[in-house]
Amino acid sequence: MSTSNLMAIDGETKVVGLFGDPVGHSLSPAMHNAAFGERGLNFCYLPFRVRREDLPAAIKAIASLGLRGVNVTAPHKESVVSYLDELSPEAGFLKAVNTIENNGGKLAGCNTDVDGFFFLLQNNLGKAFPAEKACLLGAGGSARAVSLALARAGVSSLVIANRTVARAEGLASLLIEGKIFEEAEVRVVKLDKKPLQEEIVSSTLIINTLSKDPVELGLLPQEEMRSCQAAIDLRYNPPETSFIKWAKRCGARGINGLDMLLGQGLKAFEIFTGEKAPLQIMREALIKAVKIYHHP
Repeated sequence: MSTSNLMAIDGETKVVGLFGDPVGHSLSPAMHNAAFGERGLNFCYLPFRVRREDLPAAIKAIASLGLRGVNVTAPHKESVVSYLDELSPEAGFLKAVNTIENNGGKLAGCNTDVDGFFFLLQNNLGKAFPAEKACLLGAGGSARAVSLALARAGVSSLVIANRTVARAEGLASLLIEGKIFEEAEVRVVKLDKKPLQEEIVSSTLIINTLSKDPVELGLLPQEEMRSCQAAIDLRYNPPETSFIKWAKRCGARGINGLDMLLGQGLKAFEIFTGEKAPLQIMREALIKAVKIYHHP
């Protein structure tokens, strides 16, 4: 996209952005600002590094400064919930928010990560989605959204692996009591080498939501896995993580999280602007920003 498409900032510019810590690695500013320029919208997307202790003041600033809205990333997706005026059904159920809309000073939270991960599944696997057994590494805010998208996609068995078993059990209870997986089995294991490997070798789909690479943590088996058809790493920078390389060595398809970022960004754009998002422009901006973006 040429710079001639970018809007000049003036007194009427609507500001949206990203709250998190860190935010310097984010590709969201490039993606959204390209979309605003393409649509000729007087919007500007900025990253804001918000420390944990500064979150309450930052949330108040959305209304006081007149920001149109913000995306929310780690470590604030869950803690931000208590500061909002209302939640979408998905955000309320998951108790995790990644997008806040400012409606005249009233702050509404939603979770576009669910749409984002479902977009990734449809865009990369489609009808080939391996629905038999998914193994989810992690139980934080992103894992909550992924679990809901997996239910929407029709997974028949879900195993949640986390260092803190109580946290994984909390997510499992949420899904079971909420009847999200009415006909599917939901189980929990500790994120340790032996129990995790026993689950992974029989999984058809593995999703890593951990901030650290499970390969570098020494958690994964090294032999070929005949059952596993795909492994997804929510991280996308670098585009091919150690986890994705491991998946390919084991005979599975490796997919990074860039399409999840794109999918949630499409939904967030529509929330912020009320207009349909320009998918191709946003995809191209991500390709340019990350340098390498493989789209099958």
